[in-house]
Amino acid sequence: MSQKYCTACGAALPDGLKFCEHCGSPVVPDSGAPVPQAAVPGGPSSPIPPEGRKGTTNVKIFTIVLLVLVVAAGVVFFVLPELSGTEASPAFIPDPVTTAETVVPIATVPTPPSFVTTSIPAQKPNPFPGALRVKEQFSFGTASIACNATVYRYWINNTYQWHNDKDNHYYVQSPGTGYKYLFVFVHLQNSGDTRVWFPPAGKIIVYNNGVTYTQDQNHFKPDKSTNVKATPVEIKEVQYFQKLNGDEYAEDFGFSHGTELAYLYPGGSNAVDGYIIYEVPQSLTPEETYVGIPFNAQDQGVWKLG
Repeated sequence: MSQKYCTACGAALPDGLKFCEHCGSPVVPDSGAPVPQAAVPGGPSSPIPPEGRKGTTNVKIFTIVLLVLVVAAGVVFFVLPELSGTEASPAFIPDPVTTAETVVPIATVPTPPSFVTTSIPAQKPNPFPGALRVKEQFSFGTASIACNATVYRYWINNTYQWHNDKDNHYYVQSPGTGYKYLFVFVHLQNSGDTRVWFPPAGKIIVYNNGVTYTQDQNHFKPDKSTNVKATPVEIKEVQYFQKLNGDEYAEDFGFSHGTELAYLYPGGSNAVDGYIIYEVPQSLTPEETYVGIPFNAQDQGVWKLG
């Protein structure tokens, strides 16, 4: 009877055992199959002991695990970077990302469109709201001393020429720098029956922009010395300007044919008529110029030239 061996671990089994004393595996009944023998070195074939088969299985398992680990490492190191984009080729390293400061624009309130406004200059107060117009009559006195007066003409120029009868020569009269000449023609007439005093040229005032002007003292008037006959002073530019009644040419106010008058006598032929010369600024305009004549304490006439 041949020796039995455990089919699980290859241990020798005594007869009659149902379980292997070595590994506890059930004993396979003898079926007449050849009992495996220990391999003889150099023999034609040596049966692989159970322990050898178990070692081969372990090597296979280790090899499979190793392959799995290699594949997993390849996935980790090569496949995942390509998918996630976390690793790039050195040739395509992006520039450092700089964080730009976000500039929030300051809200500005749009400026409303400007409207062109035309400012109306303030009207200057009228110093003489009841002023008469040129050639309008002003009456003063009553009954026997009733009179009337008017400013009936004006003339403005930068210079004028006056004639000197002593040497029969004309002289050019010039004002100061920035000034010009204003000629004002005045007519006074006594319609009563008593002679009356009349205001001299020096009392007849010109008003312009709050400033008053009196007759030009540089104007040459008729010489009344004892050895020279009094004659009118002719102003070349106005020597043919007639008096208001038109019967004679005008001369210096308060004079008649070169003689200075003292009173205003009744009648149109005795009217005092003539011009008064003023030196005024170049800026003076007739529209802002007034002439005032005081006749007495109660009566004063005012005329606006323009």
